[in-house]
Amino acid sequence: MTSGAAMLPRDLRQEIADAITTSEPTWLAFVDDNREAAGGRPLAVKYVPARYAATYQKPNRGLFIGSSNFTWGRGVYVTGVQEPLSTAIYGRVGVVSRFDPSGWKAFDARDQANEQLYLRWLHTQPDYSQAVLTVHSDYWLHQFRNLFREQFEIDVVLFHPDEKDAGGWYTDPQHTWMAVSDWQSRQVLSRADYSTRFEDVWLTILIEEEFTPDTPALTRTPHFTLSGGPPAPLPPVDVRDAYRNKTVVRVES
Repeated sequence: MTSGAAMLPRDLRQEIADAITTSEPTWLAFVDDNREAAGGRPLAVKYVPARYAATYQKPNRGLFIGSSNFTWGRGVYVTGVQEPLSTAIYGRVGVVSRFDPSGWKAFDARDQANEQLYLRWLHTQPDYSQAVLTVHSDYWLHQFRNLFREQFEIDVVLFHPDEKDAGGWYTDPQHTWMAVSDWQSRQVLSRADYSTRFEDVWLTILIEEEFTPDTPALTRTPHFTLSGGPPAPLPPVDVRDAYRNKTVVRVES
């Protein structure tokens, strides 16, 4: 893949660098909102299929780095503890972990102006025609997202959900999801299986509901809906307490 870094217009490079700088306050505010306790590390939540539950009831290797065609490419996809049900559509087992955000560079893709910067960058790439004029579009577009993060050394992308449950009971369009980079070296994403960014990963939330992807996969339909409506709200403080005490919070359908 041709990076096109040398061909990038200087003004666009500077605008993207400025966008990363201006993303820092919103990133730091997000970090503060999701701390385990005042002055403590922030907490992240990730959902995995039930078959992995036993893995996270004991010391483990941590969170797996996703390499499929995810929204922002290769990385670990999590939410903050303040939105503990947001990605429950992806698995019944909610694992919680600490992370150290010191020195992380963030790109806030929730900002439409930043989205437009990425699209402008995309149009400058020598291989862009491969992404829009061939059958390999899916492959190329996701490779570009990796390349963008590598080129600008972006540690975390903040973005709004691009999938949700059919009723909108778990995932709100204004929630914040994160794609977190692990590095082999700066400007080279890690090809390891497990992330070094997250530590002390434990099973903390157990969801009764399970979901099936719809066609097209923009929503996921719940199997049970036993209560006939949304689940009871899950207070983030309950998740923090359960994580600290190594207990499990259960969420009924």
